[in-house]
Amino acid sequence: MIKNHHIQLLIRLVIIVINGIAIFYFYQKETIITTIVFGLILVFQFFLFIDFFKKEQQEIEKSIDCLLYDDYSVALKEDKNKTTLHNKMARLIAKYKKVNIQKSTEEVIFTNILESLSIGILILRRDNTTKKDIEVFQLNKAFVDFLKIPKYYNWSLLNQKIPAFTKLVDTNNWQSFKEVITLKINNQEESFFLKTSLTKTYNYEYLILSLETIQQLIDKKEKEAWYKLMNVMSHEIINTITPISSLAGNLGSLLADDLDTETKSELKKGLSIIKRRSHHLTEFVNSYRKLAELPTPNKIKVSLNNLIENTLSLFEQQFKKAGILIVFSNVKDIAIQADKQQIEQVLINIFSNCFYALKNIKNPKITITLIQKDNRTTLKITDNGIGIPKEIKNQIFVPYFTTRKDGSGIGLALAKSIIEAHNGSISFTSKKEKTAFELNFN
Repeated sequence: MIKNHHIQLLIRLVIIVINGIAIFYFYQKETIITTIVFGLILVFQFFLFIDFFKKEQQEIEKSIDCLLYDDYSVALKEDKNKTTLHNKMARLIAKYKKVNIQKSTEEVIFTNILESLSIGILILRRDNTTKKDIEVFQLNKAFVDFLKIPKYYNWSLLNQKIPAFTKLVDTNNWQSFKEVITLKINNQEESFFLKTSLTKTYNYEYLILSLETIQQLIDKKEKEAWYKLMNVMSHEIINTITPISSLAGNLGSLLADDLDTETKSELKKGLSIIKRRSHHLTEFVNSYRKLAELPTPNKIKVSLNNLIENTLSLFEQQFKKAGILIVFSNVKDIAIQADKQQIEQVLINIFSNCFYALKNIKNPKITITLIQKDNRTTLKITDNGIGIPKEIKNQIFVPYFTTRKDGSGIGLALAKSIIEAHNGSISFTSKKEKTAFELNFN
């Protein structure tokens, strides 16, 4: 194609030269009419030649416009290029188009990551030179949910909605700091941990504000401490108990035959107890490992209604024998993105606690409610059992804590970890004859 283009250019030049020679020849012969005719042809040839170059220039300008305005819808196709310049422009456009697509993809991924965070994030941007014209660069759902405001990306509108916040954060004098702040939201005071950081690029200056509830911070630090403790304890206990269990088994097979029956029986019984309790302790430690080493949820689309009904079927005989009435009437089928096995484990743990709380209760009842609103699904499980005493409410989700003789203290702690791994939340309210566990899925 490039070679053909050069041939066309050469032919046009040759024709113009021939026309010029013809005009000169007929002018010398004083053939005026013929000279005029060839003159007009020459003018026409010049017009075609200029038009040819004009079209070439338009193609180049179109390519440059694509680069200037990031519009690749009319980009040159590489197989239709006529010159080396066209070819290089097409390759340049293809390169920047690929870069633009990659940039857009990364922006989507970055936005999705921010939206999935339970910490509120607000990123402001302004010109690095003038320090004016503040823009909202990024704003995630957790931030607007914390402050109960609309999700505005216009700074002047957003600033009007959070005056108490902007009084604490000087948005004109940007600087990095960490501080615990108290804000009045819907006539209630709430405490947050605020952290800001400053980042500069060639053109812009960015102020990154992260907002975290104090309870979130406490839960995170508390969970880290418990996990470290559980890892150390499980490691030490397993290392100690394994040789004891093995030794008990070996000693049982080495009992001498000449021992009297009573002594032999006592030794066998003692070794059997050591082995059995060692096995029980090993299982006990392994149950805590489940909490400390909880796998990442394998999320798929599941029907929450079916999951609840299937879990209830596991308790059908127990509930029937105890005379527990189950109230669950939800016409609308609600689906969530979740790990089916993990959420089923959460439901099992909560129903087990309900069953324990309803022992010796007159007219025991469990009420299950499902609500879906604004892309948030809420599952509420309420029982009319003995309730949770006020003095232990703060310990309900703490690992190892239990009020049951046969309890391991892992059920609700595991449920909390699973729900939080799904970017959700679990809470409870309890008063006389009414305890309600609320699970929220975003």
